[in-house]
Amino acid sequence: MKNALIALAAALVVCAAAVMTCPDKQAHKDAIMDVVNEKINEELKTDDTEMQGLSALFGSIGSGIAGRIVDNRLIVKNHFLWSTGEFQDLDGAYKQISVGVFGHIFTINKDDLDKAIDEAL
Repeated sequence: MKNALIALAAALVVCAAAVMTCPDKQAHKDAIMDVVNEKINEELKTDDTEMQGLSALFGSIGSGIAGRIVDNRLIVKNHFLWSTGEFQDLDGAYKQISVGVFGHIFTINKDDLDKAIDEAL
């Protein structure tokens, strides 16, 4: 009986910690934008010194536009213990792109981002 009470108390503590650290929409957006910015910088990477300035400019413009798109299309569902981030595409369909638990966001990787961009175009 004592072991069962200890296990129940431990489970309650873990659940309470999950509820208190459940990530919000801003945390999901920041994590997704990290992946997007990494992909943008990878695509614009160049060894040409004259083009590096333009690459930086296009990278900041692309990040700004991507940030607005993510902000408008990202829907975060809070499931109390965890949260999920879903992206609404132009057809109105939703695709899960992130999961948050204990204050950490797990997002899509760059390969999945490439695939999603190809499907959108």
